[in-house]
Amino acid sequence: MKSRSRIRADRYPADLAVRIFGTGRVVAALHGFTLTGSQFAPLARNGLQIHAADLPGHGDTRLRPVDPPTTITAIARWMASFGVPVPLIGYSLGGRMALLTALEHPDVVDRLVVISASPGIAGDAARAARRARDRALADHIEAVGTEAFLGEWLAGPITGTHHVDDGARRRDRAVRAVNTASGLAAALRGLGQGAQPYVGDRLSDLKVPLLTVSGSTDTAYTELARTMADTAPNAAHVVIDGAGHNVVLDAPRPLGSTLVDFIDG
Repeated sequence: MKSRSRIRADRYPADLAVRIFGTGRVVAALHGFTLTGSQFAPLARNGLQIHAADLPGHGDTRLRPVDPPTTITAIARWMASFGVPVPLIGYSLGGRMALLTALEHPDVVDRLVVISASPGIAGDAARAARRARDRALADHIEAVGTEAFLGEWLAGPITGTHHVDDGARRRDRAVRAVNTASGLAAALRGLGQGAQPYVGDRLSDLKVPLLTVSGSTDTAYTELARTMADTAPNAAHVVIDGAGHNVVLDAPRPLGSTLVDFIDG
């Protein structure tokens, strides 16, 4: 990482709420759907100072409209406020936003880590179908409310947390519980995979080193991660043994060590 002493961590733009955890190497982080920047607190134990933004529709961020162009512009402005390029980590939804940011604004990103994320959905028809499903789910969130929806979401085959211990499960639920039904619905309609452009055909243009990370039990996203790493010019793929989709929750210690190795590499 370049010129750590010149990083200005206290000059954030007003349009993103940012949570800061730990001391050490400064990195920026973007969380997954239904979470907030607090998702990354466990990684701060690895000698990293994590500056984690709440994405639009989540936490304390009130940025509008909730769509990819507005979101990426805000992220890039936030990243530029550090004064030097810094590593950018993104999980799931945050991974997609991180990838878009690195493609559109490579000058603010030092290194890129994409965890359990995709480059979007190829094909207009497939994206339209996903958009329709996301809109239907957004309507459902607004109808049942945050608490009931989280109960459903956290029991799902990919997003479920039944496999982690009670303490980790309670902490994860508490992070998500600060979100509102209207905010989550807006994020799903505006930042879901059907709403963002497909960038799988642009990975060869990526100008920063890329690390894709997946959990060994998440076979679909492991294949996506491997494909992205094979396509980008300066990329590697790491599989975290025993982890599922939410590698941050499932395996914070091995993930933290992997991040430090990549950032220092």
